[in-house]
Amino acid sequence: MIRKLSSISLKQTGLALLLTGSLAAAPSMAPAAHAASEAIYISNSSYFTLNQAALSSSSLQFSVLLHNGESQSIDFNQYGVRVTDQAGHSYTAKLSEKKSASVLPGQDQSFRFYANLPAGETADQLKVDVFRWDFSKADFMNHLGDLPVSSVVQEGQIKVPEQIINLHALDSTLSNDASVAFQLGQSVRVTENGKWYMYTQVSAKNLGTSSVKLPSGLQVRLVDANGLKYTATVASGSDTTFLPNQSDTMTLKTLVSRQMPTSGLTLEYYYLNQSEDVSLGTLSLNASLQTAALGTKQAYAGQQEGEQVTVKANTSTYSIQADGVHVQTVVTLSNEGEAIASVPSFSASYQFGDAGTSVTSTDNSARSGYLAPKETASYYFNATLPTGVDPNAAQLVLWQTANTGSSSGSSSTASTSSGGAASGTATTGSGAGASASSASTSNSSGAAATSKMPVAVFLLKGASEAQSGFTTAVNYELGSKLIFNNNAVVNKNLDVSLMELHAHENDDLGYKTAVAKYKITNNGTSTLALPELQNELIDSKGNTYTGSRQSAAATQITPGSSYVVSYSYLLPNKTQTDDETFALNVYDDKSVSEGNVSIGTYRVALQKETESDTLALYPFSLKVNDSSISWLYNSGTYSYQLNLDLDITHEDQVIIDSNFSKIEFDMVDSLGRIVGTQTATLTGTGKLTSGKQKVVVTGLKNEQVDSGVVVNMYEVIETPNGTAKRLIKQFH
Repeated sequence: MIRKLSSISLKQTGLALLLTGSLAAAPSMAPAAHAASEAIYISNSSYFTLNQAALSSSSLQFSVLLHNGESQSIDFNQYGVRVTDQAGHSYTAKLSEKKSASVLPGQDQSFRFYANLPAGETADQLKVDVFRWDFSKADFMNHLGDLPVSSVVQEGQIKVPEQIINLHALDSTLSNDASVAFQLGQSVRVTENGKWYMYTQVSAKNLGTSSVKLPSGLQVRLVDANGLKYTATVASGSDTTFLPNQSDTMTLKTLVSRQMPTSGLTLEYYYLNQSEDVSLGTLSLNASLQTAALGTKQAYAGQQEGEQVTVKANTSTYSIQADGVHVQTVVTLSNEGEAIASVPSFSASYQFGDAGTSVTSTDNSARSGYLAPKETASYYFNATLPTGVDPNAAQLVLWQTANTGSSSGSSSTASTSSGGAASGTATTGSGAGASASSASTSNSSGAAATSKMPVAVFLLKGASEAQSGFTTAVNYELGSKLIFNNNAVVNKNLDVSLMELHAHENDDLGYKTAVAKYKITNNGTSTLALPELQNELIDSKGNTYTGSRQSAAATQITPGSSYVVSYSYLLPNKTQTDDETFALNVYDDKSVSEGNVSIGTYRVALQKETESDTLALYPFSLKVNDSSISWLYNSGTYSYQLNLDLDITHEDQVIIDSNFSKIEFDMVDSLGRIVGTQTATLTGTGKLTSGKQKVVVTGLKNEQVDSGVVVNMYEVIETPNGTAKRLIKQFH
């Protein structure tokens, strides 16, 4: 279908359009131009089409395809393109690549362009005007027709702020097509050492045909809504060499005042022409400045190309205590792509108020360096905020440790080449002036320097006051597997079960001792480290009683075996109103900078001692078939003798060692005084065995002989806090 073409007045010419060879005027006799719905014909068999287009908030990138259906070559130098809008404005289109202008017979050749646009232009308002150079015309153009941008524009590009800058204008040694498209990523406002900074990620794509570094004259600054200007430096990526048609990321760091308004901010590229600033373009930061609410997933700003990683602050809880506001925030990193993604090193800081105050927090958990598809890693950040700080008004800044590259402290030297596409020689500048001076610390030996880069800011509005572990504990049955919500502490091939929890009251010392025995089983195929479980008992009032591990224990556990380790808890002596139900909280206090991270909380109760003749001392059971007490006199000395008939059974074949609990027999007179003690074991030399045996206490004085003697039988465990004793039987 033939379309009537209208003439468009010249606003900006496309005289910058240069390919290899010189600009040639169109011949005086040219074929008539025909326009179809998606093509502009320059003959019956040759035509132009718009191949693809990407529209940002401030630029348009597009490709024009020339199909040569003739029997001879067509010189693209005879033609030109520009961008026009509905209001009649036109914008210069510049080539973003360097290639031959000659299109051979029967061939298609695509030519890439870009044009800088004012804010507000939309795809349906824009067209690509195709013309033939004609110096007989007032505007030197014979307009052939328009190609609508809306027919090929890529989805999702319209709202991305972008600015294209021709670097040749700043450094004449660079090739004519040395252009870079700067596209805004995320911006965050954070505090460091009492000062406010704006970090802005910028993706820079080399539109030229030669590798290039940003020239030293290129400067960047923030301009606020009041016109105040803040000089930016490059925190990472200052030494980047941009490969042809490839993108890389730079992070800008700008010191700003705490009163600076966060709306109406722009990022301005400029250079100095003698004493004057020459603006090269601006990017609005309105859509770039980001914070995330609790529970809101966002793309992880530090991910590598091709990764699909998200980050989210799942929950934030706090408790008001005497030393301040204790807060914990759980951050998750999720791989939502189909390929393995790398796991970064994160730290965090809590910032609050306008004075630039912040408190740092770290999570040092050992974790894999990679995330499998659909896998998630959790980070726990604990801190104590000053008394009076509202945690709902605070923000959590997530920082990533970044490698800023090698730095030797010396400046680089500019090297140049012809920039030809065939030469393959990299064209470099000397850096990016103020914008390329690294904000991170480097050493003089050339070693890679590192610095922290903020990758997310989470608003903690909605943080909840932490509930007592007693309230949140799940019901638990002794002997069943403890299900942990974090495998960073306990290897996934290890099963942990609580087998016993008994208490013994000791009125003389003013406290009672609870003793717990844990069974740990290695279900894997290799020897594993025996975990040091950090745990505590929490009562209904929220009081916590820390568990103390037995004084010595094995460090490793072999495949297919089980090991028993004991913990003791010092509890206040029971009152009539006390409940003997607790929450067992297993936690990690090694991976976080302060406080701890619960990996599971379970409702448990102290086991009641019975009058049964069968005694449970996991993994043993002792049945007392008969017992009696007698005393003997021999050569002036007295002895008490406990006669026992026992059946001892090793109920569960688990590994026990010399540090396992022992049996203690205390002879107590009618006044409650211990007149003698004897110890025995259930393993090793001199152990108690099934059958009849005697426990003798010798060396008693005459006045210690008492007809009211009883024998208390205890299970005894050595702990860092002393000897823990559990009364298991009393003999009269």
